[in-house]
Amino acid sequence: MINPLVAIILVNFNNKNDTEECIESLLKENYDNKKIIVVDNGSKDGSITELKRQFENKVIFIENQDNLGFSCANNQGIELALKENAQYIMLLNNDTVVEQEFIKPMLEVAERKNCIVSPKIPYYDEKNILWSCGGEFRWKKGTTHNRGINEVDNGQFDEEKEVDFASGCCLFIPRKILETVGMLSDEYFLYYEDTDYCLKAKHAGFKIVYTPKAVVYHKVSRTMGGAESPTVLYYSNRNRLYFNDKYNKQHKHKFLLYFYGTRMVKISLLAIKGEKDKVSAIKEGIYDYKRRKIGKRA
Repeated sequence: MINPLVAIILVNFNNKNDTEECIESLLKENYDNKKIIVVDNGSKDGSITELKRQFENKVIFIENQDNLGFSCANNQGIELALKENAQYIMLLNNDTVVEQEFIKPMLEVAERKNCIVSPKIPYYDEKNILWSCGGEFRWKKGTTHNRGINEVDNGQFDEEKEVDFASGCCLFIPRKILETVGMLSDEYFLYYEDTDYCLKAKHAGFKIVYTPKAVVYHKVSRTMGGAESPTVLYYSNRNRLYFNDKYNKQHKHKFLLYFYGTRMVKISLLAIKGEKDKVSAIKEGIYDYKRRKIGKRA
């Protein structure tokens, strides 16, 4: 198919400035046959009103009254994209900026291999430093790892390569895969839904392929690991347990020993610092996993 329709889905939550810059970069992007869909997840800062005013007739908007989570919001966008007869759907974080020749390299790989495509993702503030060149699973620790993270980009990841997963920062998905695998799982609400989807796709016989020819810059701090919020700690711990319970049968016991050992250390360090809210978030996440509480945090 010549120039198939590509739908790009952004989820906005109280983040007008980043979403605005992302949309502007997409509008400047060279591929013509594209539609931009913004799903607003119940923003309370007036951002959706301003975005609609600024990008009227250029962007399709879906407005939610509440924060439905990453998965549900993207699924709303996917449903609309499929109704619009999009042949490819890109899930893109709103805190990103794309290069002008961004879509076509991923489209070429997806058409050639009928696969999910992951681009090269450097940091926005340090464009010569890599954040992700596709992802790898480290099952014994039950963790995910971004290839190349914090490395200077000297071309060491400039070859196309099959990887374990594509970061939810940007997934380029053919319609055929969505029709086979289905939508994102809404069990997670936040975190691990991207890795879950990639594993489901792999189990269905599809590949995840990284291409260095498509580049998107991500506004994430290299030091953000030390600034975890209680919300991040709750979902990342609960969902890590849930994800590994679903998929990590071979190394389950090693993972659990590693997980609970490192959680004890982390909780102790947070308690010493007096960060009781973070301690509570980790414990609540673990407790909710054990009682099979999924979806949005109560």
